[in-house]
Amino acid sequence: MLITILSTVVVLGVLILVHELGHFWAAKAVDIEVSRFSIGFGPKIAGFKRGETEYVLAAIPLGGYVKMEGMVGEEATAPLEGQTAPARQPSPRDFDAKPWWARFLVIVAGVTMNFVFAFAAFTFVAGSEGIIDPIVGDVIPDSPAEQAGFQRGDVILELDGRRIKNWDEVVQYVSMRPSVPIKFRVQREAERVDLEATPRPDVVYNEFARDSVEFGRVGMIVWMDRATRDLSMTEAVAAGWHRTGAWTLEIFTFLKRLVTGRESARDLGGPIVIGQLSGAAARQGLSAFLNFMAIISVNLAVLNLLPIPVLDGGHLVFLFAEALRGGRPVGVESRLRLTQVGMILLLGLMVLVFANDIMRLAGI
Repeated sequence: MLITILSTVVVLGVLILVHELGHFWAAKAVDIEVSRFSIGFGPKIAGFKRGETEYVLAAIPLGGYVKMEGMVGEEATAPLEGQTAPARQPSPRDFDAKPWWARFLVIVAGVTMNFVFAFAAFTFVAGSEGIIDPIVGDVIPDSPAEQAGFQRGDVILELDGRRIKNWDEVVQYVSMRPSVPIKFRVQREAERVDLEATPRPDVVYNEFARDSVEFGRVGMIVWMDRATRDLSMTEAVAAGWHRTGAWTLEIFTFLKRLVTGRESARDLGGPIVIGQLSGAAARQGLSAFLNFMAIISVNLAVLNLLPIPVLDGGHLVFLFAEALRGGRPVGVESRLRLTQVGMILLLGLMVLVFANDIMRLAGI
């Protein structure tokens, strides 16, 4: 239990800190006044003030924020802090007083830092652990892989046109697509062969999620003796870059499937599931823990890019709308109303993921 609690604090604390530091450093770089740097939402638990900025640890550990003066929308979040937004005079250091490029830089800095963290962690893991190339070893009799025509020694190059670099990506891609046909391109000696296999659904009880989870299986095993190899620094960097991109694409794909109804909202997890999985990863060692943190960091970056006011993606929508309108910003009243709607949506999402977590714990 202690390991689970500590690992959860590390995962959420570090990744939120990384994200908000991106906004904070970018805001300071373009001379925007930052009045508050908060880890968590809601009432202040502890904090201190240095210069113009108050540094706060807040009660609800589901994110954080950098409060920049003169940014339309801050009024909507003030009630969460148990206060009202004070009246103030406009300043040249206000967020909305800065040029378009400066505001854009500040908004994208948070997700950029999360992607950078994920890339660095994936690179470290690849360099220290090596890599397992996607080379097929044994093919299980009467499996989708055998029916598709896989042979020992086939090197998997692509899945549905997506370039593959290691065996973990094959497992990840296939497991998330039970009963969905997948097109494989493999290298077989001197020729390239296209095969198609439909993963069979395999329902497994996950002790951490406290729920039965359906995975896809095609029935082939990696050729470990031939596939495992160490990486040079250049190869590790390339592997980290590729794995960051692969996870980013996978998360966007999941969101698309969620919107189209091909995935259930019950699959969404919150802090409790993250805590359980954090503890499990920590027990497996440093590499597994960093790999898990990298995956969560990519998740945090992608989710922040959703076009919901309050999130970074919502602010980017306002900026792009301003650019399309020839430099005329969206009206203050419209932005405030949309920000309030975004806050309601965000609170609703928090309630949903907490409910999912509690139902999993209860075995419902």
